[in-house]
Amino acid sequence: MALESVPRSGDQIRTSYPPGTVVVNRRRLWRVDGQTDQVLYATTIDGGDPRQARFYLPFEDVHPGRLPLPDAQTVGVPATQDLLLRAYRLGLIHGTAPLLSLQRSRVIPKDYQLVPVVMALEAPRVRLLLADDVGLGKTIEAGLILTELLSRQLASRVLIIVPANLREQWQETLDHFFHLPVPIISARHRREMERQLPAGANPWEHFRFLIVSVDYAKTPAIKNQILEQSWDVVLFDEAHQVAKPHQLGPEQRVRMERWQLAEELARSSRVRHLLLLTATPHNGYTDSFASLIRLLDVGAITGAPDQPLIDRRIARGHVCQRRRRDVEEWFHQAGQSPFPVRDQQEIIVSPSQYEREAIRAVEEYGRGVLEQAAGGSAQVRALASWSVLHLHKRGLSSPEALRCSLRNRRRSLLARLERQEVEEELTIAPEAARATVLDEEPDERLDEEEASSRTERFVYGSPAALRAELEHLDGILARAEAVTPRRDSKLQKLLDATLDDLMRQEPKAIVFTHYVDTMNYLAGQLRRDPRYRGVDVLTIYGSLDERERREVFRRFERADRAVLVATDAISEGINLQRAAGQVVHYELPWNPNRLEQRNGRVDRFGQPRDTVRIRLMVMDETLDASILERLVLKARQIREDYGFSPPYFGDQAEVLQLIGAHRPRLAPTQLPLFAAAAPEAGRPELDPFARETLDRIKNDSYYGQTDVTLPEIERRLRETERSVGSPAQIQSFMLSALQRFGCAVTAVADHTWRIAVTHPALASGAVSRVIERAAFDPELGLADPDVTVLDLGHPLVRRLVEEVKQDAFRPGDHYGRTAAMVTPPLAREAVARLLEARPCPETRTEAEVREALAEALGSPELEPALTAAVEARRQTLAAERRTIRQRAEASGREAAAWLNGLDELTPGSYDLLTVTILYPGRKR
Repeated sequence: MALESVPRSGDQIRTSYPPGTVVVNRRRLWRVDGQTDQVLYATTIDGGDPRQARFYLPFEDVHPGRLPLPDAQTVGVPATQDLLLRAYRLGLIHGTAPLLSLQRSRVIPKDYQLVPVVMALEAPRVRLLLADDVGLGKTIEAGLILTELLSRQLASRVLIIVPANLREQWQETLDHFFHLPVPIISARHRREMERQLPAGANPWEHFRFLIVSVDYAKTPAIKNQILEQSWDVVLFDEAHQVAKPHQLGPEQRVRMERWQLAEELARSSRVRHLLLLTATPHNGYTDSFASLIRLLDVGAITGAPDQPLIDRRIARGHVCQRRRRDVEEWFHQAGQSPFPVRDQQEIIVSPSQYEREAIRAVEEYGRGVLEQAAGGSAQVRALASWSVLHLHKRGLSSPEALRCSLRNRRRSLLARLERQEVEEELTIAPEAARATVLDEEPDERLDEEEASSRTERFVYGSPAALRAELEHLDGILARAEAVTPRRDSKLQKLLDATLDDLMRQEPKAIVFTHYVDTMNYLAGQLRRDPRYRGVDVLTIYGSLDERERREVFRRFERADRAVLVATDAISEGINLQRAAGQVVHYELPWNPNRLEQRNGRVDRFGQPRDTVRIRLMVMDETLDASILERLVLKARQIREDYGFSPPYFGDQAEVLQLIGAHRPRLAPTQLPLFAAAAPEAGRPELDPFARETLDRIKNDSYYGQTDVTLPEIERRLRETERSVGSPAQIQSFMLSALQRFGCAVTAVADHTWRIAVTHPALASGAVSRVIERAAFDPELGLADPDVTVLDLGHPLVRRLVEEVKQDAFRPGDHYGRTAAMVTPPLAREAVARLLEARPCPETRTEAEVREALAEALGSPELEPALTAAVEARRQTLAAERRTIRQRAEASGREAAAWLNGLDELTPGSYDLLTVTILYPGRKR
């Protein structure tokens, strides 16, 4: 594309460029973003991915730049000009279009999911807490906000901080739905990254987008490296994990490395936009909840850290928090029902005599382990306590999980005896073992399977004591091996009734289990059972890489009849509502939040089925049955009454009370051994089910409170389609452009297209040579994972847009900046003007068209007309900005600095892209 510089007089060099000015430098076109002294900040606008750069003016050759006027001596083709105009409409950075993200992603957001996007666009400094309920699509909302900021060149560097187990899921979501390839950085990934970088390059600086786990980021050395860089957007997922822990008073010391990481990033002058995502922002303590709002840095929190005051008028403009019932009410106003009905049942299984004997043997074995640990340190006693509970929990999962644990422990005993060691050897930190037992988030350095293995490998005692334990363990292992599949009452219940009933109603189901050993056991039994012949039995677990996981999902979605047996590796972040509507929990998570996260994979917005079926299998007469009654059912009732889940975060005090209430054959003198793992002395435990706690959460929250209304969203959707284009317009452009470049496009019977990309200008690493099934309707992509959706973010679409723009500027058969065409008969007003013109024939020679082009481009009326059009657009934008300012001030944000001068707009530069000479046609 040709560029021209505005001529300079003499040696005068312009040194001041207001924002919005278009300049030429290094043979590229840039838009000025700002200037400090002699440093110019500018972003590329001439194609490709936009990037911001800094220029030191004394060393650069920067000039005000404009496109040259169309060539009056070259008469272009109307079809090419039409293609050029459509390419610009799709490819330009429409900084004033309402919602750019809609045509740059594969998502089909519902109106309510656009509320936080609109909130973000109304604040040049985005500081938002996205606290929607599980299943409402916070990840999609955040992805749309990121896409908006990137598309408008309001951001170019993004840091996403998440729990370790969600890194790959975020990476896959951003790539699949938003065309954002974001690398993961960790101790393991960093070594591979550094092989790809220039010598001495810093990965934190080199990569524009990064995903990092919160526990890796909080380590002092890594935190300092992060803080040294500038980030346009920092996003925290599961943000309740970085909230400041509750303090009884200002002097109490609490462990808060995650909070310190979040606070330092939020306060940093190098961080502009901040997004906090969590479905559970309130843990029952107002000071901890307020700490999240404090991170937003919008002046909403005053008072001491342990007794904060929240200015709700200010905070509500930065918190988007909707319960499921809030969204249901939103849609019911339009007569729609957006969520399925949940058919939820508990399947209580009576244990067989063989199972009772095995469980009783584990309880007796645990008593011996605790007695032996009584003589050890506080860490030994704590780890022994969690090891005993872990074995008990594995036994309740499946006899195979118990057998695997006992064999693992047996190997550890034999190794210890071989070494003849007596000293303490902690195979895992007590807090990590605690997280494993109570279904909390694992430490980044250990996945759940490794943490489980290390917990059961912990042994302590003298050689004589270990030999006695080994003999006792062999007896328990024999009891566990006696529980064959035929004697496994829970397995038989699953195969005979629970799963069989579900598969009769619908051909697919997901079976969740906490342990890989149980997963493999169930999958093996299902494959051997003749009743499930013809059913694809698939498994998915944490150690699968992204490619393997995606292939399992594809097979599950494609299958006619299938059962997916999965661990909690997919309980968060992975949405399967299109593929299935039935879930079986094979054992009970001891954290009710984990249960709801699993359910949320299918019971969520976008589930096409009217009903989802949830089945929870629980062994009667066991600790699981007590937890079901005391925690799970109570949490469900609270959710029905209040519309949100209680603030349960691995409430170990409640579990320990249940252990005592259930009498797991531990002597009263042994229960105090669990105190080593209990909360610090003198700190009262919050009752997550108390009315006082629940009312406090309800009163502190912002459920359904937003200034953005449904009509406002609908208005922006209409404006977006006018400004940017609909999927149908993208399809029309793509089919015309592909034909122009000689690519073979064939319609397929299922409303998709087969595209062979044959032109060398379109081929690149990111563009497939052949797309077997392409579509422009995102619904087709959601319904069929094999369909490639071509939206504005797809590499082929972006490549075509740029090539059409470049090609139409080149002299020749495809020049598109000028054209002449005959129009239908004109309106009366136009006829009156033509009567004053000299008569001429309907067809024109090329020389006559060139003469008309030269006359139009040389007309003294051209510049005033263009200036008037720019001014009209400026006034429209200023009116929109005034509305934003008035709404922001009305919502309590009148003190925000960004409101000053918001509606004071100065025109930057403009260009004349095309000229078309219109000749009236005759009436037929």
